[in-house]
Amino acid sequence: MNDRKHIGYIENGINLDHIPHGNAWYVMKILNLFNSHSQAGIGLNLPSKKLGSKDLIKIENRVLTQNEIDAISLFCTGSTLSIIKDFKVIDKFILELPKVVHDVIVCPNKRCVSHQHVSKFNTFVNRKDITIVKCHYCEKEFNIEDISQYKF
Repeated sequence: MNDRKHIGYIENGINLDHIPHGNAWYVMKILNLFNSHSQAGIGLNLPSKKLGSKDLIKIENRVLTQNEIDAISLFCTGSTLSIIKDFKVIDKFILELPKVVHDVIVCPNKRCVSHQHVSKFNTFVNRKDITIVKCHYCEKEFNIEDISQYKF
């Protein structure tokens, strides 16, 4: 007997796999899946040999823009994005941390001029493998886990 559970196949759309456990929520917010008419399959806390546990999202008839991919990559670095057409994977790649993200993060610095403009943050990983974002305007650095406000 096969105890393995899975979310059904999709004909056309995207499959985002190996999302770090708990980060599917960010993807759902970025892609506005709560107010979408697209069919979506969402798996939370699924077993993973690589991560221990993971999240998974499949969305029917959805194409992602580069800005959406960059925003998702901020929370899903190392995840696999597959583009599906006619039930076949036509493209597949590992999401990498973008060097810059636009209009995703609200700068925690209340005095920052970015509150009046489109926000722009440079991203990098420090020596302790922590994702750091640096505001383009006020040049302050923040641990991504300490960011509490986003523009999605």
